[in-house]
Amino acid sequence: MSGWVSLGLLAVLSLCALLAIGRFKGGLWQVAAAAILLGMTGYALQGRPMAPASIAKSVIGKEDVAVQLIEMRADMDQSFGGAKRWLVTADSFAKQGDYGLSASYIQAGLRQNPNDPDLWSAFGLQLMLASEGQMSPPAQLAFDKARTIRPNYPAPYYFAGLSRIFDGDLNSAILLWEKALSLATPKAKWKPRLESQLQAAKTLQVQARAMPLVNKINN
Repeated sequence: MSGWVSLGLLAVLSLCALLAIGRFKGGLWQVAAAAILLGMTGYALQGRPMAPASIAKSVIGKEDVAVQLIEMRADMDQSFGGAKRWLVTADSFAKQGDYGLSASYIQAGLRQNPNDPDLWSAFGLQLMLASEGQMSPPAQLAFDKARTIRPNYPAPYYFAGLSRIFDGDLNSAILLWEKALSLATPKAKWKPRLESQLQAAKTLQVQARAMPLVNKINN
């Protein structure tokens, strides 16, 4: 059985278990779905969706998730000129958990390369990581700047979608990830990863939509 089939079954069983324990009210089902998807996102970011299932090890630590997100952003980078030397060093700081130092280093690069979308995207990600996944106003401005410089740049849409997951807004996350995927080139290295994450998100979306009906029947 493939990893994604097992993981999909785990998501369904988890949501059913939550329903059995207690009924959701208002938008709480969406928060629960987002929490499950975060675990699945960590699995997808490993880049091995077809590996043999190992569900007990699929929910990885926060630091590991951050490293994978940094690598995902690096795969989305589209220019490798003067920005690369700044990003290599900044990413090494971030992978050690020092997001503040990484952001400061990127700022130094932006002073020399103010119109580089890769630097702006990396700056936005570091600000997100420093805020534990929240899209702070400075992070949003950084991603907006990257998108203004290069309108077909997928990274701002991808990370905006990720922040929606942290906020519990699964539907908006799916729309943003679909937009990011539409901007992928046929051989984009990051494309299979995002396709896997989008598949997981849509699976949870279907389950979440069925919850009100299940609750109504139970009542």
